[in-house]
Amino acid sequence: MDEMLVRTKYHFFLFLISTFLLCSCPMVGQEPQKRDLKEADYGKWGTLWTKGLSNRGNWVSFEMTYQDHNDTLFLKRTSGNTTYTFPKGKNGQFGSEDIFACLLPNAVLQVTELRSAKIQLFPDVKRYDLLVGGKYILTSNKGRNTISLIKIRNQKGAVIDSISNVTDYVLNPKKNGMLFTVTNGSQHSIGIINFEDHSKRIITQSKGGSFYQLTWQANGKSAAYLLETDTVAKTKVIQQYRIADQQLFTFDTQKTIGFKDGFAIYDRFKLSLSESGSQVFFWAALKSLSELKKEDNRAEVWNGTDKQIYPSQQFETSEGELPKLACWHPEKNQFSIVSSDALPQKRLSPKQDYALLSNAYCYGLENTYYENVDYYLKDIWTGKEKLLLEHQSHDPNQIGFSAFGNTIIYYRNKNWWIYDIDAGSHRNMTQGIVTNWDNSSTNAPHQFDVYGNPGWSADGKSVLLYDEFDIWCVALDGSNFRRLTTGKEQQTSFRIAAVENAGFKIANYEGRNPYVYDLSKDLLLEAKRQTDYATGYYLLTSGSKVQKLVFEASKITDLLKSEKGNYVYTKQRFDQSPKLLFLSDDHRSPKLLFESNKQQKKYYYGRSALIAYKNSKGEPLKGALFYPAHYDAAKQYPMVVNIYDALSKHVYDYANPSLLNAEGFNITNFTLNGYFVLLPDINYQLGNPGISAVDCMTAGVTAIIEKGIVAKDKIGLIGHSFGGFETNFIITQSALFAAAVSGAGISDPIELYFNIGQNRNMLSDIWRFESQQWRMGKSLYADKEGYLRNSPIMHADKIKTPLLLWAGKNDRIVPMHQSVAFYLALRRLRVKNIFLGYPEEEHSIANPENQIDLTHRVQQWFDYFLKDKTSESWISKGTSFE
Repeated sequence: MDEMLVRTKYHFFLFLISTFLLCSCPMVGQEPQKRDLKEADYGKWGTLWTKGLSNRGNWVSFEMTYQDHNDTLFLKRTSGNTTYTFPKGKNGQFGSEDIFACLLPNAVLQVTELRSAKIQLFPDVKRYDLLVGGKYILTSNKGRNTISLIKIRNQKGAVIDSISNVTDYVLNPKKNGMLFTVTNGSQHSIGIINFEDHSKRIITQSKGGSFYQLTWQANGKSAAYLLETDTVAKTKVIQQYRIADQQLFTFDTQKTIGFKDGFAIYDRFKLSLSESGSQVFFWAALKSLSELKKEDNRAEVWNGTDKQIYPSQQFETSEGELPKLACWHPEKNQFSIVSSDALPQKRLSPKQDYALLSNAYCYGLENTYYENVDYYLKDIWTGKEKLLLEHQSHDPNQIGFSAFGNTIIYYRNKNWWIYDIDAGSHRNMTQGIVTNWDNSSTNAPHQFDVYGNPGWSADGKSVLLYDEFDIWCVALDGSNFRRLTTGKEQQTSFRIAAVENAGFKIANYEGRNPYVYDLSKDLLLEAKRQTDYATGYYLLTSGSKVQKLVFEASKITDLLKSEKGNYVYTKQRFDQSPKLLFLSDDHRSPKLLFESNKQQKKYYYGRSALIAYKNSKGEPLKGALFYPAHYDAAKQYPMVVNIYDALSKHVYDYANPSLLNAEGFNITNFTLNGYFVLLPDINYQLGNPGISAVDCMTAGVTAIIEKGIVAKDKIGLIGHSFGGFETNFIITQSALFAAAVSGAGISDPIELYFNIGQNRNMLSDIWRFESQQWRMGKSLYADKEGYLRNSPIMHADKIKTPLLLWAGKNDRIVPMHQSVAFYLALRRLRVKNIFLGYPEEEHSIANPENQIDLTHRVQQWFDYFLKDKTSESWISKGTSFE
C-alpha cells in the first residue's frame, strides 16, 4: 500500500512536470502579448531633444520632455554606458571634456566632474555660464533685468571673486570676457573682466544715469553701450570702450555738430559694432518718437496712388517717424545717417563699410510679397550713394554681399550675377552652366523661389550655388565651374548642413549672413532623396568626393559634430520613436545611445508607407498612407484624408499620441483608434487650385479604395488654413466623403482677395492669389471665371457632406468670418454642419484646454459619421434638422 502510494505520487509528479513543459514550451521566445493603447496612456509619451555634444565627442546631453512637464535632462558617455539623469534639469553646458553643469529645481546648480564623477551643488543660482572651456563658473542669484549677486568660481567650486548689485552682464562671443553694470543707490558703474588673466576694471561711473544695451565686438576687442544722462529728459549717449589701450569714446548728440535738430538716439533697437570695431551702429529718431501719437478724429486719407497701403503705413509709423540707422566713427567722432525716409531698408556688408539701401514699396501695386525695388549702394564712410540695380526683387535670398565685402551677388534673368564694387562692373557668372537655379520649371510653385547661394569659398575666389539637387562651385572671374555633388542622377538634394553655420553673426539688418566654407577641409552635407524621402548626411571631402555617413529610408535630423569628427544624430520613422545614435570618427556602424518611448513596444501601433498613383492628367503622385494599429488585412477600415499642398514628405514623421494638438488632428491618435490616414500630394494647375485639389485627392482616395482595405462609405476629409479651403471646396465637388472638418479655412476667395492681413506689415492678401499659395496667376479682374470656379461658397448648394468648422476668433491670417460665412451658407441650405469659435485664439489653437477640446471634438465627429458612434449629443443636436 505504501509502495503503491509512493508510485502514484511519483507518476502524478511526472504528469505535472510534463503538463508544465507542454504548456510552457510554446511560450519560449515569444514576446509579451501587446495591448491597445488608450487615451489615458498618452501622457507616457515624451519628446527627445538633442542638447549638446562635448568638444571631443566623449559626452552627449539630451532631454526628454513630457506634457505634464516632468522632464528629464540626460548626460551620457558616448563610449560605454555611463549615464546621469537630472529630473527637471535645464540649460546643460559642457566645460570642454572636464565638467558638465545644469540648473536643477529650486535654483540649484549641479556641476559634475566628468573624469571623477564628483558632484558639486551650488544653491541660489538662477543663471550661470561656464567660461574659458569650463575653467571658471559664473553664477547669478537672479534672472535678467534684476539686481543680482554674481559669483565667479574656479573649476573646483571655490569662489575667487564676487560682484554685488549687478544690474546686467553680457559675455563676449568667446566667453572669455564680461561686460557688467553695477548700481549702488544713485551711483552706476560699468566694468569689464578678462577671464584669461582674470583682470577686472571699472570703465566709468555715472551719478543718476544707468548703463544699458551692453554690446560686444565680434572678436571681443571692444564693447559699446548706452548711458542715460538725464532720467527726466531721457537723453542718452553712446560709449565705446577699446580694451587694448583702455580708451573710452563718447558720442553725445547734444554736443555733436550736424546732428539733426530734434533727433535723438532711439533705444528700442539694439546697438551693433562693425567687425573692425571702428564703427558703432545705432538708431536715430525724432524725440517725439518715445511718446505714442495721440489719436484724432480726422478722416483717414487712403490715396489711390499710395505705393504702400494706409494701414501698413500706420503700422510702421504708429509711434511717429521711422527711426533711421546711423553710424558713429569713434576715432573721428563723426557720424552719418545710413538709411532715410526714401530708402528705409538696409543691408550691410560684412565689414560694414557699405550698405545696400532700398524701399520695399518703391514701385507699389505689385502682386508679389517681395516686390521689385531699386537698390542703391552707399559708402558708409563717405556717404556717397549710387544706383546699383533697377527693378530687382527684394527677396533677401536673391541678393547679398560676399563674405569679403567687395562683391555683391544677385539673381536676375535666370542667372546669378556678380557686381565688383571696386571695378564698378556687372558680370553674368552662370550663363555657361546648363541647369535651373529657380523653381519656375516646377508645376505651379507655391511661390517663385531661387534654390540659393549658401556661401563663399574661404579663398575668396569662388561662390557656392544650389540648383534643385546639387551644389556648384563657380569661380568669380568666370574661369571655371564645377558640380560638387551628383544629386541629379540620384534624385537626391544635397545641401550644406546647418551645423556648419554655427557661430557668431554680425548684425546685417534686412540682409543675410554670408557664410565661408573651407573646401580644402571636409564639409558636412544634408541629403534627401525625392523618390522615397530617404534622408541622411554625407561628407564632401577635401578631395571633392561625396562620402556617405548615414543615409536610409528614415527621418534623420539634429546632427551635432565634435572637433574630433564624432557625430550624434536622431533617427525616427512613424512607427519607430526617435533614437539618439553616435557615429565615431571612423564612420563605421553607429551606436545606439538612447531610445525614446520604449513603452511603445507593449502596444499595438500603426505603420506608414508611400503609395504611388496618377491623377487624371497622368501625372505621377505620391501619398503617405498610415495603417491602423493592430491592422487586420481581412478587415476594411474607415479612413481620414488630411490635405494641404504636398504632404507625402511626412511619411517618416513620428508623432506622439496626444490631446494637445494646435489643429485638433493627430495622425497617431487616429491610427490607434482604428483608422487609416492618407496624406496625398497635390499637383496644381495654375488658375485652378480647388479643381487641382479635387482631381489629385480623388486619385489618391480611389487608389486606396481599390486596395480593398478601406470602407468606401466611411472616408473623412480634414484640412487647416489653405487645407481648410481645399476641404471646403472638395466637398462641393465630390461625394466621396461621409464627413469633413475645416479649420481656419477659406470659403470665399473673392472676399479674401480684398482682405488686409493683420499680421506682419498689414499687407493686402492680393499677392497670395496672384503669385503665392493660391496660384491663380492673374488678378480677379483678369480671370473672374477662375475665381468663381474655385470658390467654395459659390458652390455650397452642392454639399451633402456633414462639415465641422472651427476658427480662432482672433485669427489674423484667415479672418474668422470666412468660417462663419460658410456656416451661414450651409445653415441656410440645411446642410449638417457645426461651427466652433474659440475666443482669444488665433490661426492655430494655443490654449491647452482648447487644444484638448478641439482634439476630442474632431475625433468624436469622425467617430459619429465614420464609425456610427451616435452617443455624442452635441453632434446629434447640432446637425439634426428634423
